Amino acid sequence: MAIKSTTFGRVQLSGDDAARFAELVRTKQTNPNAKRTLKRGRAALAKMRAAAC
Repeated sequence: MAIKSTTFGRVQLSGDDAARFAELVRTKQTNPNAKRTLKRGRAALAKMRAAAC
């Protein structure tokens, strides 16, 4: 396992961690809480943009 990162760089996964991450991205179902949070965030952003204009 290797995780490489820097303050201004990206995170790089290798080995088993990279394979596991790729598998999760392909097969994992979306978290319902994350969907609700995204919906609320988009609504809040739209409200802020409407108020700024």
